[in-house]
Amino acid sequence: MTAVVRACPVCGSDNASRAPHPYSRPPWILKQCQCGMVYLENPVAYSALAREVPWEKTFSTETKARRGKHPVLYRAARAPKALWQRLLRRDKLLSWVQRYFAFGPVLDVGCAGGHTLERLPHEFVPYGIEISAELSSLANERFASRGGRVVQGDALSALRQFDSGFFTGIIMTSFLEHEPQPQAVLTASARTMAPGARLIIKVPNFASWNRLVRGGNWCGFRFPDHVNYFTPARLAALLASSGFRVLRGRIFDRFPTSDNMWLLATRRAP
Repeated sequence: MTAVVRACPVCGSDNASRAPHPYSRPPWILKQCQCGMVYLENPVAYSALAREVPWEKTFSTETKARRGKHPVLYRAARAPKALWQRLLRRDKLLSWVQRYFAFGPVLDVGCAGGHTLERLPHEFVPYGIEISAELSSLANERFASRGGRVVQGDALSALRQFDSGFFTGIIMTSFLEHEPQPQAVLTASARTMAPGARLIIKVPNFASWNRLVRGGNWCGFRFPDHVNYFTPARLAALLASSGFRVLRGRIFDRFPTSDNMWLLATRRAP
């Protein structure tokens, strides 16, 4: 697998001379930039993500390893989330889409097999971008029946295939932590958004209490497919530098005991 050496994805600083972060897992090297961003310095090339180490395979391998190494902690970490979902009986993503997106074409960047947009009402036309060849084929079958389609490839290249102002909303859930060029992808996404369109983001929260307690055993560490480790401040800074304005990111959208955080944004006016 070919690795790519990169600078900080938020401020662009070259941190080659800095010592690896203690949570590195050789050969995968984490760096902490002077701006505070923690990121994987040597992610694999896009070509490897398509077939050699696609997300669906690395996720399954990592999950089995965690379950085997820490079975009690694994179950304990999942129990509160499952209970919370049962008590609320609420799908946060579906709720946000219906509340903040206008009807029309909606894009899921990193759509996997298409199960997320498949749940949306038929007033939304599903489009997707997915680098895994196998998953993109599954998603395309789902979306084609509703007038949409999936572009297989890396996000930056795929976004160029869509017209300016085409989408009424874009979803990036469990995506930006995987993307080696998040600023370029966000900037390209802004071009494809109609006036007033919204962007929904969900990523692991590097500032969560669970990460502070569990250290290098935190569930948010996934090598080599997680390449960006955002705190709320670093994610907001990235969006600002990419042409977006944050509309929502309340305490309950990034509760300290949760491993994830949610954020709603829109394009800044020219």
